[in-house]
Amino acid sequence: MISLIGSWFDGKTSKQIPAKLKIFDNNAYCIIREADGVNVLGGSTFDARISPRLANTPRYLTFTDSGKFETSDNPAVDDLAKRYNNSFGAYFIHSLESNIRYIIISLILLIILGFGAVKYGVPAAATIIASKLPPSIFRYAEDQTLAILDKTFFEPSELDPLVEKRLYDHFQPVLSQFKELDLKIRFKKGGETIGANAFALPHGTIIFTDEMVMLAKDDMELITVLYHEIGHISERHGVRSIIQDSLFAFLLLAITGDATGTSELFLGLPVVLTELAYSRKFEREADQFALDHLQSNDIPSYHFSNLLLRIRDEKPDESDSSSDRWVDYLSTHPNTAERIERFGQEGL
Repeated sequence: MISLIGSWFDGKTSKQIPAKLKIFDNNAYCIIREADGVNVLGGSTFDARISPRLANTPRYLTFTDSGKFETSDNPAVDDLAKRYNNSFGAYFIHSLESNIRYIIISLILLIILGFGAVKYGVPAAATIIASKLPPSIFRYAEDQTLAILDKTFFEPSELDPLVEKRLYDHFQPVLSQFKELDLKIRFKKGGETIGANAFALPHGTIIFTDEMVMLAKDDMELITVLYHEIGHISERHGVRSIIQDSLFAFLLLAITGDATGTSELFLGLPVVLTELAYSRKFEREADQFALDHLQSNDIPSYHFSNLLLRIRDEKPDESDSSSDRWVDYLSTHPNTAERIERFGQEGL
């Protein structure tokens, strides 16, 4: 006879009843309530599904009629599983999680699969999803983004209307090359927080800050930036970035079981660094898009470099080379020197 001490759940309520399960040599069984010795279940043939063993966690014996018996007596349950030829299911998971060789193999496979998912799977999935989204999603994302930016960072443009009209006229030949993207130009005051900058929103709106316009010494410099921002819109970088962030969060949740506490501390940093790498990748793609179209339209690409150098010169001087390397590593944009080398400089 095999006897197990544990708790009985009748399947009708959440009440936990201390009980004892007895399986006799003739396969008959009974579950006896410890409080008064009353049989709560029994039969002439033992027929229950035995849960696999996982370390020393409690095991469950689920009966076909109704109810479930829980016990921490794993050795007795192991004997029961062997007796009823249920040992493979009961021991398979336990053998995996208790064998150091299997643990190491599983860890290596997890690292390989995780690297593959982050390096190739997530970007590919984000690209496919972004290509299938309807225009209404891009419009909604843009409206929400612009509303937040207007509330937190942007102020109404203070540019002279004649300057705005001049820029609109200069931009029009470029915009006409991409009619399918429904591009629109807006000017905003960025203030100290945003400064000289330009943004591409998902549905085709490109924002130039007043500071960027004032910093440019030639409208051609702004046209090179315009091509760069069109590259972001053409490749759907904004929406792809949002989708990738969501997929990363889901991947983190799948690996750790939760997205808070220690797991967030140790696994969140690699995710952030990976996202920064993807941002740099998107920036390089937009740079290449701009460079290709500048060359095809016979526009000197050094105009882009000139503006980049002017933007860089406006930032505080950082003379420590090790600090520069860390800034470059943690930046969402490629190194300025790298970008200038790609676009060239005036006179070279």
